[in-house]
Amino acid sequence: MQGSVLVLGLGNPLRGDDGVGPRIVEELERRELPEDVTAMDVGTAGLDLLHLLEGCDRAIVVDAADVGLKPGQFVRFTPDEARLAQNSDGLSFHQVGLSGVLSLANALEHALPEIVIFGVQPTEIDWKEGLSPAVEATIPKLIEVLIEEIEAQL
Repeated sequence: MQGSVLVLGLGNPLRGDDGVGPRIVEELERRELPEDVTAMDVGTAGLDLLHLLEGCDRAIVVDAADVGLKPGQFVRFTPDEARLAQNSDGLSFHQVGLSGVLSLANALEHALPEIVIFGVQPTEIDWKEGLSPAVEATIPKLIEVLIEEIEAQL
């Protein structure tokens, strides 16, 4: 996929704000994205992320992450900026989180595309459907920022 951008929504919609990634993909799918952009709800893909990242030039990951902000706020960072490979998955709420996948790729010397991560501060991660009001309210702004990010990467 030459010049391709993959937008991955991580999370479990049955765990409250952990469903922000899939919710973002749902919103993106309602829009007319450029031909070489694919938005994909990958749930809690874990190590399967390595295979999903193969073949694309750039990836944008959206996930609930405890980034120390007010609920609903989000931050953009790269794996290098966050030094995810040295963390113990404090940013992800999944069994094998993004940092574990990136650490494994690094250890295996597995080539990865350029990756940008948007971490959304959850209000709560609990067994319930639907996003909290704070996280739901950030969806339009996050979509706007993601569209700008996609356009900048093409």
